[in-house]
Amino acid sequence: MKNCRKPRTGFTIIELLVSIGTIAILISLLLPAVQNSREAARRLTCSNNLRQIGMALSNYHSQFQILPPFSIWNGPPGEPLGGGVLPVGLVDRVAQGISPATEPDRLCANWLMLLLPQLDQTNVYQQFNMDRSTADLVNAAGRIAEISSLKCPSDNFNGSNNPYQRGMQSGVDGITYARGNYAMNMGTNSACYNVARPGFPTTCEDGFTVNGTDLTTDNTTMSGIGVGGVNVAFRFADMPTGLSNLVCVEEIRAGVHPLDPRGSWALGYPAASGTLRHGVVSDDEDDAGPYNQAQAADDLQGCLQLRQAVGLDQLARLRMPCFGSSHPLFGVNYQATARSLHPAGVEVLMVDGSVHFVSDNVNPDVWYRLHNRRNTDPFRLPF
Repeated sequence: MKNCRKPRTGFTIIELLVSIGTIAILISLLLPAVQNSREAARRLTCSNNLRQIGMALSNYHSQFQILPPFSIWNGPPGEPLGGGVLPVGLVDRVAQGISPATEPDRLCANWLMLLLPQLDQTNVYQQFNMDRSTADLVNAAGRIAEISSLKCPSDNFNGSNNPYQRGMQSGVDGITYARGNYAMNMGTNSACYNVARPGFPTTCEDGFTVNGTDLTTDNTTMSGIGVGGVNVAFRFADMPTGLSNLVCVEEIRAGVHPLDPRGSWALGYPAASGTLRHGVVSDDEDDAGPYNQAQAADDLQGCLQLRQAVGLDQLARLRMPCFGSSHPLFGVNYQATARSLHPAGVEVLMVDGSVHFVSDNVNPDVWYRLHNRRNTDPFRLPF
């Protein structure tokens, strides 16, 4: 008798498992390539954002014959809260709860606010009163503006769901700042000055320039070897190192918590929209080079509270360390380096408008010279 069973047409369990395993292997091989291509696209967008900023700075210089200052500091001369040690432009009265409760804030516009018309953001520019503090209620709409060209898409902390709450440290709500990822190079200087300070050398080889003779009573400016300072602006002619050899703007990461001021585009403090003191290695300097991971890197206003809110270990895992102190002269925005979430490096904009990728492992001496407008010694560019 003939066998009447129909021929088998399906998969055996073994064949099905082999097929699933093959598909899983193919996915595991393709996924990194897909992720790499997405990151390449994000990095390209970031580079284009920097090029746009470079064009805007060039147009600003053509119009005014000078670059914008890093920040505009208003009010009477001197920084009485600096104890004769800190110049103007570093103490955040709003974050410390001093303003507006007992005295007006002194920080007004920063370089990005002044650059808004050249960035095709005239509508946002018109929302600011540049003669008033950025913390003033009249400037609330401007400082929370979300500007896509000021954000690197690789940074997942720069969204509207994570603004900087400037008054949070002192229990004040509503003084909110939108995030950004680009900072002006203020200089890779050491923390010393060309004036006498209590307990410090009167001069130093690689320090900051301030006017006046007493930081508490007659100081109104502060500048380093970068491209802008507090109430100080520079021309292209002031940069003997050459426009193609000098970093003008570089990436920074947005803060990882509302207490974290890093990457606040309309706030003219180091770490918020500027880099400072990140090129010298010494007993007092611990933030040299891009994406520095020293535990005390990036001196921030409110870092002690940030460490308590997020946790020291979590900040280390996020690769966003900071230094904080309860001492009023040290718990300020006083040091910040370039940072990004691109693998192994950061994008930088040179003064000539070119954009380059610099490795996190760049030679520290080269990194220092890239940020020094006064440099006249030849060096090999890392790109």
